[in-house]
Amino acid sequence: MARKHSTKKRRSGISRRTFFGAAAGSAALPFLRPMPAIAENRFRSSMLRDYVGRLCFNENPLGPSPEAMTAIHDQVSMGHRYSDWYAESLRGDLAELHGVSSSEVIAGCGATEILRLCAHAFADPAGNVVCPYPSYGQFAGDSNFLGASVRYAALDEDYRVDLATVAAEVDNDTTAVCITNANNPTGPVLPAADIAAFVDSLPSHVTVLIDEAYHEYIHDPGYESAMELARLGKNVVVIRTFSKVFGLAGIRIGYAVGKTELITSMRSWQLYATVNCLGLAGSRAALTDSQHVTDTVDLCDQTKAYCFTELDAMGVEYIPSETNFFMAHVGDGSHVASELAARGILVRCGWGMPEHIRVSTGTMQEMQDFITALAEILGTAGAGEVLIPKTTALDGNYPNPARGKTRISYSIARPGPVLLQVFDIHGRLIKTIVNESKSPGRYALSWNGTDQRGAPVAAGSYFYRLKAGDTVQTRRLILL
Repeated sequence: MARKHSTKKRRSGISRRTFFGAAAGSAALPFLRPMPAIAENRFRSSMLRDYVGRLCFNENPLGPSPEAMTAIHDQVSMGHRYSDWYAESLRGDLAELHGVSSSEVIAGCGATEILRLCAHAFADPAGNVVCPYPSYGQFAGDSNFLGASVRYAALDEDYRVDLATVAAEVDNDTTAVCITNANNPTGPVLPAADIAAFVDSLPSHVTVLIDEAYHEYIHDPGYESAMELARLGKNVVVIRTFSKVFGLAGIRIGYAVGKTELITSMRSWQLYATVNCLGLAGSRAALTDSQHVTDTVDLCDQTKAYCFTELDAMGVEYIPSETNFFMAHVGDGSHVASELAARGILVRCGWGMPEHIRVSTGTMQEMQDFITALAEILGTAGAGEVLIPKTTALDGNYPNPARGKTRISYSIARPGPVLLQVFDIHGRLIKTIVNESKSPGRYALSWNGTDQRGAPVAAGSYFYRLKAGDTVQTRRLILL
């Protein structure tokens, strides 16, 4: 019987003896939620090609639904005609689905465009916005870029959004709060009653954005969509996407629902015709394919159950997730992610959680390959051993956002010159941190937020770039 999973952070002390003993015993553990193989094979057999081992972007391994693919194919012959200027046909379908008027719906080029419109509409350069951290950072980043101050509220000890901490950051200058439910990258959800009470407690000038990108995957009985709050005319905008359970990430369709006043504010910033005719056809068809949604969620549940059982047996802690991804506590997340990448398996790390990796659920074969590779990585280093990185990689800085100083780490696989530099958002060089030859290994250093002359730089977004051999990688950091 699998043990109960705690969401509290604990260190995983994994010795070679402990690991190999546990791995041998886990081989006989059955999948907790078997799913007929035909469901997975039926979808994937229609794909001409696909990425393998890409467990980093929370994509749907089954791809688009057959109905969506047929609709997209049928629409190709109309590619010479402009699509609905503001996705009116899709907005009508969504308004009917959610029981609102079409004036309360806006559709765009993925949730990316929708969140950017939210920043334009609700982030005042003279005020501030409040966001949990770590969480999905696009609204915070766009708001910061537009000149608004961003206040971050830490998660609670169970990696959930702490609404009390968020509320404590709200003041008279706060114009918006953005919450991702379920939270990305950690995975837990907030109960509907807590969100409703939180919304009612805020001043009337604060708009609450609730990103429900993973709504369809959630089984928590306390969870409900915030759509009802939008229907009641609260200061709430609910954001959804077709990228996840509907499998249309590459087609780029997202939407939001809120009272007409809020949606009109967003639409005033929108370019017309950002949703193309293929996206309109595919998304409208996807809404009618409930079997695809069911099969997608079933596969996600099965692969998570398998991984959680295997991680339990390995003694690796993880954060129980209500989504199609989970975070595992592996000690040095950047190193493990690099080692997995060298084996053809891509996962994510960062968000100020350097000891974790975030793993998307893929096909069962991909998850079995992930577990096998993770077991090899965690089982190869004995006490005092140093593993030479197989790939050159630039890691996410920590903390990020940072106040005054942040740690940057990177891996070098082959000896040679290394150049690490910081740039502002306009591409101007701020500081050269490393410019020398390095031997293979892992390195870490701190940048104290100063320029080449040692003067403090302004708060805002910056980029740091690693150049080593043929590898050039860039990441973004935020100074508060």
